[in-house]
Formats: sequence, structure tokens, C-alpha cells
Amino acid sequence: MDYVDQNRVSFDKLANQSGVKWRHRDLTIQFISAFQMLLGGSRVLDLGCGAGHDSLRLKRYDLQVQGLDISEVMLQQAKQSVQDVEFIQGDFRSIPTGDSIYDGVWANASLIYITKEDLKKALGEVYRVMKPGGVFFSSYRIGEGSIVVNNIFNQLYQQEEIEMMLRSEGFRIFDRINTGVQDELFISLYAVKQ
Repeated sequence: MDYVDQNRVSFDKLANQSGVKWRHRDLTIQFISAFQMLLGGSRVLDLGCGAGHDSLRLKRYDLQVQGLDISEVMLQQAKQSVQDVEFIQGDFRSIPTGDSIYDGVWANASLIYITKEDLKKALGEVYRVMKPGGVFFSSYRIGEGSIVVNNIFNQLYQQEEIEMMLRSEGFRIFDRINTGVQDELFISLYAVKQ
């Protein structure tokens, strides 16, 4: 079983546990309004939607949201709790949608669950599915190396490193914000497909 399959199994188990604190929720509240205002249209992909918390918030901004996640259990929860949003099962490294269809992609602390090598593939996929001029919000955990939390792989990045990866895939970064606490710092980036 590769690390992505292990992550999926672990996310499936976590989906049924109460009291799990998802670190990205604070980021959602802080950044979703600006993301919505920057969009040139309303079609958005919530990449790594989990149980649909961010999808619901995005929908409340009158966005046409599609959620994608690898965990079938989390997707079932999303489908039960969020109405009028299409949720699909899939892998970031091969997004199962057409080309140039989204005005924006929201990847809130979700791309940290893949390796640097696989992030390059995933960023290429994000670029492929976005319309030219589309807005890409993504957040990454700052640090070095990788760690495993709750049996889930987490890749850490230096700010310069993640910015260079985004640029190499054709994105232009226009804003960056550091958030979090000392042992769990994040860099959140707004970028546009050139």
C-alpha cells in the first residue's frame, strides 16, 4: 500500500471520529471572502473537500462548487450535510474533470498530504483544470521534511520552495500570508493561472 492509499484509509477512519480538530477551518474563515471577490466567475473546485465544511462555506458565497476528495467516507458525509454541491472521488495527481473549467481552485491545507514529487503533478493538474486568469488559493505547512500525524503523511515546505514550485507550473503569486502557531505554521498563497 503506497502512502496515498494509507492516507485514504486513515482519513476514512478519522471521518467517523468525533472531536477531531481540522486545522484548516481557521484558514477558511480568514481567506474565503477574499478568494470569492477575486474570482472572475463562479465555478470552483474544492480540492481535498473532506466532509464538505469548506464546500458549504464556498456555496454560501453563491459559488457553483464541486468537491473532490480521496476519502469515500468523508465524501459520503459531505453529500449528507451539503446540498446542491457535486462531490466526486479522486486523486489530486489526476483530477477527473475536463480542462479549463474552473474559475478558481480552493486547496485549503490539502496539498500537504502528498510528497513534493506528487505535488508537482497535482499543481500541473490544477493548472490544467483552471480557466486562464483563474484564482488558486492554497496553503502549506511550513517546515522541513515530512511528518506523519494520525497515520497521515504530511509534507512540509519552506516558503521560497513552495513559491518556486507554483511559478514553475505557470502560476503567478500575487499574495501570501503566514498564519498559525510556532509548532504549526502555514503559508497561504493566492495565485493566478497565467
